[in-house]
Amino acid sequence: MAKILVVDDEQLTVEMLSTFLRLIGHEAIPALSARQTWDKLAYEEPDLVLLDIMLPDDNGLDICRKLRLNDATRTVPIIMISAHFPPMTAEATDAGANGYLMKPIKLDVLKNALADAGITSQ
Repeated sequence: MAKILVVDDEQLTVEMLSTFLRLIGHEAIPALSARQTWDKLAYEEPDLVLLDIMLPDDNGLDICRKLRLNDATRTVPIIMISAHFPPMTAEATDAGANGYLMKPIKLDVLKNALADAGITSQ
């Protein structure tokens, strides 16, 4: 079982992704803002981060860059999520993300993205 930090300012998205993660045997750590993300990272060590690009108090791409500069999170896989069109895959890759998913996210797509990041599911 992997611990996955789910960062999105939309409560329903966090709940849906958390449910998906539990269904495939993982633990979800919810965060609804950049501030909550940093608060959770102070005492949690996630195996992967699902990170929305558009947050009310910071840009997910900037958070991704900061995570890559931090010794504790440098190697943690990060999958960016967004409803932004066109997709910002190049920007996400440049920021250090390991993957990019477009909302709405389907369970099979999430499961494949986790596998690509080295997180196996039940």
